[in-house]
Amino acid sequence: MDLRHLRRLAATVAAAGSLSACVSFGITAPRDGTLFKNPVTTDVVVVASPSMTVLQVKLDGTDVSNQIGFVSDGQSRGPVSLAVGNHSIVATATVPCWYCSPQAWQASFQTNVCVSSQTSLTTPARTALAKRDNLGWARISDTTVGVAADTGTLATRWSLIRLGGFASTTGLIRSTENDCLCMRSMAAAQDTPIGLALCDGNDVLQQWQALQVQPFGTGNYRIQNNGRGVSDACLTEGASGVLVQRGCNDTPDQLWSIKSTTTGMLGAPF
Repeated sequence: MDLRHLRRLAATVAAAGSLSACVSFGITAPRDGTLFKNPVTTDVVVVASPSMTVLQVKLDGTDVSNQIGFVSDGQSRGPVSLAVGNHSIVATATVPCWYCSPQAWQASFQTNVCVSSQTSLTTPARTALAKRDNLGWARISDTTVGVAADTGTLATRWSLIRLGGFASTTGLIRSTENDCLCMRSMAAAQDTPIGLALCDGNDVLQQWQALQVQPFGTGNYRIQNNGRGVSDACLTEGASGVLVQRGCNDTPDQLWSIKSTTTGMLGAPF
C-alpha cells in the first residue's frame, strides 16, 4: 500500500469520525415538558445535522408542516397555536447518515408540552389531611410536593381523578394550582420525595390506589403507587415538610382523610 493511499484512507476515517459525531435531529423549542400558563402561539424549532429534507411536523396528530418555514438546510421554524391542555409535537425528516443502512436516516423526535387552565379558589378541589398532625399535600414548585398546613390557597388543593370504572379506587392526583401537573413516584428507593410531572394517565408511576383502612368509617386511607411493588410506595409525611414514599405500614404519617373544598365533607379519594 503506497503512501498516497494511506493518506486517503486516513482522511476518509477522519471524515467519517467527524460525521458520526454530528448526525443529529431534534426539536429545540419548545422543550419537552414546557409549561405554559395561558393559551399561546409559540415557535416550533426543528434542527438537524448535517441537513434534513422532507420535514413533517404534527401537532396532536394534525399536520402543521405548512406553518414551519425553511431557515437553512439544518433548521426550520414556525409558529403553532396551543390551546389549554396537553399537546404532543412530532417532527420527522430524512437526515443524511453515512453509517446508517440505508444511508438516509428516517429521523423522528417528539416533545410534550402543556397549557394550564385558569383556576380559582372556587374551582372544585380537595385537600388531604394527615392523621398524624392534620397537615396536607402542598405544591412547592413545578417539580416538588411538600407537606404544609392548609391555608386555603390553591397550593394545597388537588383534583383526584378516577381512572377506570365507577368502582375504581385508582386515579391521578392533579394540582389545582397548575392542572398540567400530577404527582409521580420518581424512584423506587424508600424516602424518595414525590415529584410532579406532566399528567399522563398511562404512566403507572402517576397512578395511585386509595385503600380505606380499619376501622372503616373513620375516613382514613393509605394511598400507594401502582407502578412500584405492592405496598412498597405509600404517600408519607416526611421530615422537613417533604412528601415522600415509604413502604406501607398504615402509620399516622401515612393515613390521609380527603376533604372536599366545596362541601367540607370527607369522602373517598377516587
